[in-house]
Amino acid sequence: MITDAHEQGRLAFANNHPMSSCRYPVGSDLRANWMAGWQAAQNAAPRGGASHPGLMADARRAAGVDRPAAHES
Repeated sequence: MITDAHEQGRLAFANNHPMSSCRYPVGSDLRANWMAGWQAAQNAAPRGGASHPGLMADARRAAGVDRPAAHES
């Protein structure tokens, strides 16, 4: 288990956990470090990473891999 609060926050963002999932008490240094890690991961993500915006677009593209692209004639 990771004991560094900053790293826990970073991993929480990477695994799609919201900031509200932080279990450290409000006002504690551990909570501040966890939030800083979460926000650092969000800032490092493509396009600011507001809840991983590219995931659904990737799923739609992957679902249509075996079908030709639609076009108008």
